Amino acid sequence: MTALILDTSQNISLLGLAEGKQLVKSLFLEGRSTSLLPALKDFCDLKNLLYIAVGTGPGSWMGVRTAATVAKTLSFALEIPLIEFASPLAFLPTQEGSFTIVGDAKMGQLYVLTGETKEGKAQNLSSPTLIAPEQLDSTSDFILDLQSDPIPNLHWVCTYAHEQFIQGNTLDANALKLSYLR
Repeated sequence: MTALILDTSQNISLLGLAEGKQLVKSLFLEGRSTSLLPALKDFCDLKNLLYIAVGTGPGSWMGVRTAATVAKTLSFALEIPLIEFASPLAFLPTQEGSFTIVGDAKMGQLYVLTGETKEGKAQNLSSPTLIAPEQLDSTSDFILDLQSDPIPNLHWVCTYAHEQFIQGNTLDANALKLSYLR
């Protein structure tokens, strides 16, 4: 079962190709959108896709919409479903434990996503939430700051998207909702 993974929420565009839970190919492109479509053309055979997993934010306003537009267009044209995932999940390190992912939401606020990685799965994921910087709880096993140029890691996205697909938690192109925190 082949899946395409797309995320353009940060300063880098992410493309992944998964077979089941396993990432078989990835490509990380500088910039949010200008090189995405040309790279996608040579990245995979679109006719073999079973579904598309797309990062829905939070992140760059235009970046989130770029991946969503590409994913929705392909979903509609290929008649395949979408799986949505919180974009910060694409940067979660492989280590296990409780985590907090922090991003700059501008206007003096942060967005956070919390959860736990255990037994090869990202679990107990919170919805991305806005907080004031002084509200940041540092009791997690690790904190990932998205402003410090994190290294992309699509492992958790592959696992999460595969589980969502198996459970039937898919969307058609019209049902995709982006993460608006304001």
